[in-house]
Amino acid sequence: MTLTDDRLHWGTEIARRDDATPFLCYSPRRHHVAELLEDAARWHDRVHLVQGSRRLTFAQILAATDVVADELRAAGLRPGDRLLLLTPNSPEWVIAFWAAVRVGAIVALGNGWWSSSETAHATTLTAPRLVIADAKRGALLPEDLDPDRVVDVGTVREWVERAPAAPVRDAARTPETAPARASSEDDPAVIIFTAGTTGPPNAVTLAHRSVIANVHNLLAMSRRLPGHVDDARPPAVSLQSGPLFHIGGLQSLVLALLGGNTLIFLEGRFDGGQVLDIIEREQVTWWAAVPTMASRVLDHPTVPDRDLRSVRSVSMGGAPVQPALLERLRLAFPNAEKGMSTVYGMTETGGTLAAASGRTMAEHPTTAGRPLPVVELRIDAASEGEDGEIVVRTPGQMIGYWGREDGGAIDADGWVRTGDQGRLVDGLLYVTGRIKDIIIRGGENIAPSHIESVLLRHPAVANVAALGLPDDDLGERVGAVIQIRAGEHVSEAELEAFAAAELARIEMPAEWWLREEPLPMSDTGKVDKRSLRASWAGGVGARP
Repeated sequence: MTLTDDRLHWGTEIARRDDATPFLCYSPRRHHVAELLEDAARWHDRVHLVQGSRRLTFAQILAATDVVADELRAAGLRPGDRLLLLTPNSPEWVIAFWAAVRVGAIVALGNGWWSSSETAHATTLTAPRLVIADAKRGALLPEDLDPDRVVDVGTVREWVERAPAAPVRDAARTPETAPARASSEDDPAVIIFTAGTTGPPNAVTLAHRSVIANVHNLLAMSRRLPGHVDDARPPAVSLQSGPLFHIGGLQSLVLALLGGNTLIFLEGRFDGGQVLDIIEREQVTWWAAVPTMASRVLDHPTVPDRDLRSVRSVSMGGAPVQPALLERLRLAFPNAEKGMSTVYGMTETGGTLAAASGRTMAEHPTTAGRPLPVVELRIDAASEGEDGEIVVRTPGQMIGYWGREDGGAIDADGWVRTGDQGRLVDGLLYVTGRIKDIIIRGGENIAPSHIESVLLRHPAVANVAALGLPDDDLGERVGAVIQIRAGEHVSEAELEAFAAAELARIEMPAEWWLREEPLPMSDTGKVDKRSLRASWAGGVGARP
């Protein structure tokens, strides 16, 4: 086993930072995201990125990053400028990201599913010096944007393909082309946009410390800090089935970089069959997914005939994970039973806040896990033991929202109000719903998550969304949208009888919408209740 001097940058001592916001922080630690590339140089000829037939090693990635960084500088990109990335997952996305970081730019991760108005909003808000886009998403950019500021992703691929086989040593580079360094770890590094389900997307601004603290926390907890990774250990093979422009995608990318692991991208849209094909072909060992994606893979008719034994770990996040789904995953991935995990976090906190795996998940299947070591977490509730809002303070959290001076959800003492409802029991966090996702029926608060968890236990139900529907008398009444599992049949009467055994009278759905097509998802992989509510209001799902 080789222990490198990387351990000098990745300590395990925790101390409170003496600053305006007194975060708990690891010491020693990296201070600039570009420094993470130095930790990856040791992996040389290991394959790092795979998409279809393309396979790029760490050496190729680092060399291409240098070339693309030089091209971006030549195109006018300077430290502090914004670079908007507006392309699907690909090696070019990754290389452009690292190249911009090396230049010292702030990388804005554009959502590949935006409309033209959302694209215009993000472009106006962040005022990028350069935009990297493919043809489809480039067509959504504002017409008055200078075309010289737009770089086609195909051009980036040309730069990548002419890169040398190995990177130029920093000692041989000129001051103009040497990697940039932030003057402070609190300088902005990345902008990630929230889902924007109630308005235009918020631009969450993460500092260098935000990105680094999140992965430092995860690696310290799992005992996989860079300085203590065995060089002889085979690399993990991770399947990235979600978009890189989400906080979970960025987290997966950095973890794979530091661990010397292989990261595999899908080709085109998410497809359960393609996921299964890649797992078998590439011998995937680790897969992260939101519950909806996992359900769609498990529902694929070829699952019983697949060899999925290579998978040792399945990590779930983005939405509450139902025990029934975990049990289906354990059956489909027999060697991942001890590697099942769930994480809880949000973009505003820079990633993961709490995690559970192995025995904890088996004994407490509905928990989100224990808060990570440098995460301070409390529940603001009216009385002790009651559910309340989850409030956190962590070095991974955002600086604020780009273009806003009010600090967003951060109070004067540095605490972030998550908007999530939960409780702590024996140190374990349970997320019970959204503060704003509450149905108020006749003055009584009803948690949709409880209704959903009950109905999901019915064998004919594949997915469910509980909504508050307008009611002239009660203010709101409960509506339930049910996705019926393929090949199953169930009536409203049967569902009412099933639910009545566990739901209070006020929780019982007054209206039902039974459908076979999947429920729409927001870009975070959660059920898009806003879309469902609008469709229902338009008469699509109303009972005749």
